[in-house]
Amino acid sequence: MEKSYMGIFIRTALIGVVCLVVNILIYKIPALSTADDSFVYPLPMVYLFFVLFSEVILYVLIRISKKNKEQMGYAFLLLTAVKMALSYVLVRPILEVAKDNPTEKVNFFAIFILFLAIEAYYTARLLNNK
Repeated sequence: MEKSYMGIFIRTALIGVVCLVVNILIYKIPALSTADDSFVYPLPMVYLFFVLFSEVILYVLIRISKKNKEQMGYAFLLLTAVKMALSYVLVRPILEVAKDNPTEKVNFFAIFILFLAIEAYYTARLLNNK
């Protein structure tokens, strides 16, 4: 892997860590301090899932961009669909429990959208490289 691409992985991991810390600090606010007690999955596990999956997607896209740049869009769509399917499997227990407390559901989808935006941003940058 080229050194220029290592920054993508480092920045993605740093964004994940910073967002995790901010998210944990939000749940330290007295009004929200008990909101995360009933979460199905702990916050670090959700962030770890999305950071790892995003880094795998970015790695595959970088490899594809070196060999066949025309197929990157299709690969992005396929990998995102796989990520969505796995996310759905992960979110099903949350949807069952979230009827009383939608906090975890909103939190999960916000994290999903955050990492989807990161992947889309880096994919667009890879496509625009000449």
